[in-house]
Amino acid sequence: MIRIFSHLRRSLSGPGNTGKYLRYALGEIALVVLGILIALQIDSWNQNRQDRKQEQVVLNQLLDEYTSNLEQLKSKMYIRREVIKSAYILLQYRKMEPESIHPDSFNLYLSRVITRPTFDPILGVTYELSNSGKLYLIRNATLRNRLASFSSLLNEVHEEEQVIFADVQTKFTPFIREQYQLGRVLSEFLQDETFTSHFTLSTSQEYNNIRDLFGQTDLKPILLHPDFEDHLAEMITNTIYTNQQSQGVLEKIEEILALIRGEIWEDP
Repeated sequence: MIRIFSHLRRSLSGPGNTGKYLRYALGEIALVVLGILIALQIDSWNQNRQDRKQEQVVLNQLLDEYTSNLEQLKSKMYIRREVIKSAYILLQYRKMEPESIHPDSFNLYLSRVITRPTFDPILGVTYELSNSGKLYLIRNATLRNRLASFSSLLNEVHEEEQVIFADVQTKFTPFIREQYQLGRVLSEFLQDETFTSHFTLSTSQEYNNIRDLFGQTDLKPILLHPDFEDHLAEMITNTIYTNQQSQGVLEKIEEILALIRGEIWEDP
């Protein structure tokens, strides 16, 4: 083929064939340009095909990541609701005769009130996409923006969680230690399997007898202390506000999951 074109070029380069030669040269240039454009198009098509395959892999990883985060957040919100319920019950106990209150019940609700659940999302895939500059793989612009801004949504929740954590550590727990006891309270927490299952992946049956290691003291000093009511009121307020912030995050996660599912092929 090259020999044919070379022969044709020589035959047109003679005297009187200038116009024909120019047309031939332009045609040859056009063929070369067309060949380059076709090659670029094929390369672009192949790259786009690879990007789409990689996008599907990433989308499925994100689906797992945000499904796990949604489950964890729901669990932490459940714990906080139980904290609020327990605080309300303890406030009701203040209106009752101390002798009519079963100590184990009091210890159970007090152990729940001083728990400090925190939402710790797994964002390995999200951060990897952002840090590596591979967010472009996500074609859906709305999903891309939601992923890029998700971590900033967590700031309010984390700040409120830290408020509760500091309050329990520096004020509420020292108050309990001064006015009551921690042994029976903490042992009740270890045996509260329904509640602690939302913290851990295993049960605490091996510690079922730990309560017997600690003596039971009088409820009156802590139950009737005016500061006890203040601590409970503070815990209720802060926990409600934290769950309100968490609800906003939960809705964002559900939105992200809906967008992800809308982009996943049935047979990637």
